[in-house]
Amino acid sequence: MKRVQSAMLQQTLKFVLSDKLSHSQAVEYSAKEADDYVHQLESGGLKFSILSRKTDSDGATIIEVKKQYNNAPTGDYI
Repeated sequence: MKRVQSAMLQQTLKFVLSDKLSHSQAVEYSAKEADDYVHQLESGGLKFSILSRKTDSDGATIIEVKKQYNNAPTGDYI
């Protein structure tokens, strides 16, 4: 039998710019969408860590995050 000792997910998320908005509005919306995602993580109850947050050359927000997988222990990952 096996048991998960510890687990986590590491993701890089790009909040792409909308084609339906002007460039400046799309950049603002991308940043807001990223903020909303972080807020969702905070209220979700799982452990997480934001490794980096940056802006891509086109203005889109990119977040690199480590987060708890289901309810598995995170060990030394986070």
